[in-house]
Amino acid sequence: STSSNLVYTKQYDCLNRITGQGLQIQYRFPRTPFQQSSNMVHVELIFTNTTTNKDIHAIKFYKSKSNINIQGFNQIDLLPSGVSIVTSIGIDFNDKTQPASFDILYDDNLIPTSLTILCHVGELIEQKFLNDQQFNQNLGRLRGMNEIMDSVNVDEVQISKLNFNTIQTKILQCANMISVPSTSGDSTLFR
Repeated sequence: STSSNLVYTKQYDCLNRITGQGLQIQYRFPRTPFQQSSNMVHVELIFTNTTTNKDIHAIKFYKSKSNINIQGFNQIDLLPSGVSIVTSIGIDFNDKTQPASFDILYDDNLIPTSLTILCHVGELIEQKFLNDQQFNQNLGRLRGMNEIMDSVNVDEVQISKLNFNTIQTKILQCANMISVPSTSGDSTLFR
């Protein structure tokens, strides 16, 4: 696996600061492998204490609420006022875009707080660098999977108006892929 130069790290809200009584949680997909399991999607949780004068104690993963395997995070003993901490979890979405729900506990609350992480299909893709020869050797084995192949024909006037970097950025925002120049030199492939 290789990493793209263009990293897309859009953050999504998981727990707003009002519902969390000062604890705000956001998540993002760093698009890097999850170290504990190659079957899991790496998700970063950003815990922020938005209060001005109250520390938050003992933030811990409690349990998964869905039929999805989730590798929780290590307990955060102390989250001081105005501070953010990033932790990692792994979620086995089982190649589906079903949401992953789980509970956390914090500040010695006995009632768990429920969180839900939605996974877009583009985050389930793991990028691999394969040159044309390697790709063609594996093509038969890959048939039947969700493959999309298309081409865009543009004339010289239109091509002068296009910005390849913008197009590449938009594609990488949608899916965790890497661009690979074709051997013909007149096109770029995303794998």
